[in-house]
Amino acid sequence: MTTLSKISTSSLPSSRVRTEAPAARAPVEASRAPTAKAAGFDARSNFVDRPTGRRPSGTETPPAALLSKTASLKSVADSKQAPLSGPPVVAVFDGGVDWNHTDLKDAMWTNPWEVAGDGLDNDGNGIEDDIHGFNVGFGSGDPMRGEGTDHGTHVAGIIAAADNGQGNTGVAAGKAQILSVGGIYDGEDLLTNFERSVDYVVDLKNKGANIRAVNASFGDEYRDAASQKRWKDAVQKLADADILLVAATANGNGSNMNNVKDFPANLDLPNVLTVASMDKRNDKLARYSSHGDKVVEMAAVGEDVLSTVPGGDWEEMSGTSMATPRVAATAALMFAENPKLTAAEVRDMLVATTEKDPDLKGKVSSSGKLDIDAALAAARASVGRVAQAA
Repeated sequence: MTTLSKISTSSLPSSRVRTEAPAARAPVEASRAPTAKAAGFDARSNFVDRPTGRRPSGTETPPAALLSKTASLKSVADSKQAPLSGPPVVAVFDGGVDWNHTDLKDAMWTNPWEVAGDGLDNDGNGIEDDIHGFNVGFGSGDPMRGEGTDHGTHVAGIIAAADNGQGNTGVAAGKAQILSVGGIYDGEDLLTNFERSVDYVVDLKNKGANIRAVNASFGDEYRDAASQKRWKDAVQKLADADILLVAATANGNGSNMNNVKDFPANLDLPNVLTVASMDKRNDKLARYSSHGDKVVEMAAVGEDVLSTVPGGDWEEMSGTSMATPRVAATAALMFAENPKLTAAEVRDMLVATTEKDPDLKGKVSSSGKLDIDAALAAARASVGRVAQAA
């Protein structure tokens, strides 16, 4: 699928600024330093697509070492879920999140069943020292290894960057935590990595981690029935575990996605919420954003969004990748207001409380854009109703 990308247009103190413009997909880069970029990132021109990850070759066999590290996650859907504890957690499936960033270090989820630095798999999930998440591409507990860490760190900051007077403040600052599932653009293809990432977070939720949403600021077109079924089965696992999937639609310069087999965004499941991008003034669909009134539910601001990047820095980026975490963060705030809400209920509330915008009529199913205050009011109002129903 052809997507659009971000190019530097101006400057900020201690930050880079990117905005969307058409670009060809860049070659996959080799793994490198903490700011390595995902497939679709072009370091030479500063362009970046909505990441599509690697495509299945049809001949790849997963490395034995990686299989051995993830084999224990194969049957997690059948496990009984323990009581949840802690604030709502948003799992960021992406390049890894820089957990040492000053704006993020206090927002990271910490695995209570793992002992940091002992080199052991204390929680028995096949991953050693997965303290703040894991790296699906390398089968390790270090999410920051591999490509796309600037993208993943930026997404995480939109959700939960600290309100400390520096850089940006996340939508759910102080109210939600980030679990980083990095390496999704490394190792195996995107779909295989997504399946393994789902197994990982479902296993943790079964143990009692309060994982309520997954942010998926990536995607691609999959035309074959076998891949489509695998995508649906994986997201159904999230639904069965009552985990919301918030997904970015494409950056197709106004393209209509209604008839595109775009995954995971276009899956028709009750726990899937797909997001387009508004411009920076929040008064019209951003020029780079795709849409589709049968497959995209709502829009949120995604243009010129300042957020965290690796190395203690901040950067402005634009794209549906930046709109999506605003919605995921709002969902986390709603779960904080009423922990008894289900993923499907939060999805429906987010859609029902959108602010209608004439520019979105016929472009997204709700004809509206994210209204954080209205969504939170609906979550608060549901507390009594949910208690009575119980």
